[in-house]
Amino acid sequence: MKYMKPIQSMKWVALLVLATAAVAAQDSIVIRRELKAGSSETYKIENEIKQFVDIPNMGEQDMIITQIATVAVKTVKVNSEKGTADIETLTKVEKASFEGSLASMAGGGGDGKLPDPKAEKGTLDARNRVLIATDPKAKPETGTGPSMGIPGMGSMGAQILLNLIELPEKAMKIGDSMQVAMPGAAGMATMGIKDLKMNLKLVGEREVDGQKLWVIAFSGDMKLERDPSKNPAGQQDQGPMGNMKMSGKAQISGEGLVDKATGKTVSNLMIIKNDAKMIVEQAGGMEIPIKGTITLKLSMVK
Repeated sequence: MKYMKPIQSMKWVALLVLATAAVAAQDSIVIRRELKAGSSETYKIENEIKQFVDIPNMGEQDMIITQIATVAVKTVKVNSEKGTADIETLTKVEKASFEGSLASMAGGGGDGKLPDPKAEKGTLDARNRVLIATDPKAKPETGTGPSMGIPGMGSMGAQILLNLIELPEKAMKIGDSMQVAMPGAAGMATMGIKDLKMNLKLVGEREVDGQKLWVIAFSGDMKLERDPSKNPAGQQDQGPMGNMKMSGKAQISGEGLVDKATGKTVSNLMIIKNDAKMIVEQAGGMEIPIKGTITLKLSMVK
């Protein structure tokens, strides 16, 4: 019996150690991307838009737009004071197709010529936010294939901003959530999406082929409102049926993987489901329902 107290004491010490370890495991984490001059990576981007349009007296018509591209990103110089890096990118569109009954009605997807590879310069910060420098002397992109509904099909600015995961501003514990904004520079306003806020959640950890990764899930609701007649002069892209407004909603969901050592996006899958209607003013306000899915997929290839 005289050994019971020491044994019990050791038991409580062990429990205290375990409890301390559990608390330590839940310490807040600040996830940042490593900015290193001379580093580089290449991403494969696969985008697909599937839309179903219920046209009066014609029934439901489908449209499928597919795009595959690669984007090479090279870090040229790091500004430690600003916490940013100068980057150079090269975007190559490998596939662009426009299919479905609506594509046939519209005469197909253009001449099928893909845009020339496009080199761009910009900046990247430790939270994975990209800003592309505007070149006033830039020439229009060649090729008249489908634009995916995403402006700048051959532009890294549109591609990277839509697919890289913006890292949380503050420290987070596993299970925590926060809001991040969808970059407006990616052309979302042109698509009718306004003030999108995504809920980002640090789900946990995962190991893939020996690489330790953070798992980040995100979700959000979007309001779709578009009226070309209110666009600036020269950007009022009205069709043959005159001004066509859009009104509706969409939901976004997805999951991304971020390398724990470097903070680089390893993969990201974003799915947007839309339920909207086009309003044709010159047809007495006729409403045309549109439903579909937009899938945006990014994966690091090297």
